[in-house]
Amino acid sequence: MIRQSIRSVHNMPKEIPFQAVPRGKFNPKRSAFNFKPKPVEGLVHNPPAAILKPSMQTPYIFLPPNDPRRELAKQYRLSEDVVADMPVIRAFKAPHEREYTVTKEVVDQIKQLRKEDPERWNLKELSKKFDIELTKLVYFLKSDLQKVNKTQDETNVPKYVLDREKRRQMWMRNIY
Repeated sequence: MIRQSIRSVHNMPKEIPFQAVPRGKFNPKRSAFNFKPKPVEGLVHNPPAAILKPSMQTPYIFLPPNDPRRELAKQYRLSEDVVADMPVIRAFKAPHEREYTVTKEVVDQIKQLRKEDPERWNLKELSKKFDIELTKLVYFLKSDLQKVNKTQDETNVPKYVLDREKRRQMWMRNIY
């Protein structure tokens, strides 16, 4: 019995057959499933199937000029005077938009505040006060943050870890 199974495994083809295109249940050249939609030029409004009131949901710009819903849509539009009097909720800032407002004096002031009281003036507070992104703040304070991290690391690291680091550096320099 074992011999038969060994023979059957031995006589199997050595390579897996290559199939460039996976076979489907339909003919890819003549099947009804093989349709290619033709895009329509211009704007297309395709509302969802579960709309409650299509007359209220269709945007004004998609309504044809002779459509009676156009007048209904005009009633609900806000006039420019009303929009001008509305308060701005928040200023729009595009992601990764460059700002060139950070000057040397501002950076010096940030560093000074950070030196005076690092617990009070953490990165989040400095970011709020000067309206600067955290990534830029980290860039400005990079050297100071590295010094602080290095001193904290040296005080909290056990001796065997320092020895391991020292051995690794010696090994990298070919000094055993």
